[in-house]
Amino acid sequence: MLRAEARPLLNTYQLTNIDRDQVTLWVRQQTIDKTIEKALRGILAQKGAVSELDSKKEAAEDEMKQIYDDQQRLRENIKSLKGSSEEKLLIQRYTQQLNEQETRLEQLRKEVERLKAKQDTAQSALDRMIQELSFDVAG
Repeated sequence: MLRAEARPLLNTYQLTNIDRDQVTLWVRQQTIDKTIEKALRGILAQKGAVSELDSKKEAAEDEMKQIYDDQQRLRENIKSLKGSSEEKLLIQRYTQQLNEQETRLEQLRKEVERLKAKQDTAQSALDRMIQELSFDVAG
């Protein structure tokens, strides 16, 4: 009497390593169904949104650092002025630059806060999508 033995097939993937090409391959190989494909593509899109927000936030923070560095330079220049005839004009110019930079810094701070809030919301949505997918597949 012959007995057929069956072994469950188990493949483990981390969503951090999955890309669009991998999903396309699985669809072509019929490894996943349309429901899982749709969920994975949604997760990949959401990961992209989170990454884009992170990049924008980092760019704003980099600009803030550049402004801080420039302000330090301007302050040093103001300190080095010693009674020259151009001193008053240069101080006005430097003060105007500092004022404009402070306005820009305030805008950037608000932008970073807004981006951080959007990033947190997007990350929460991504976490929820991943959690829902793991329940769908396990269930």
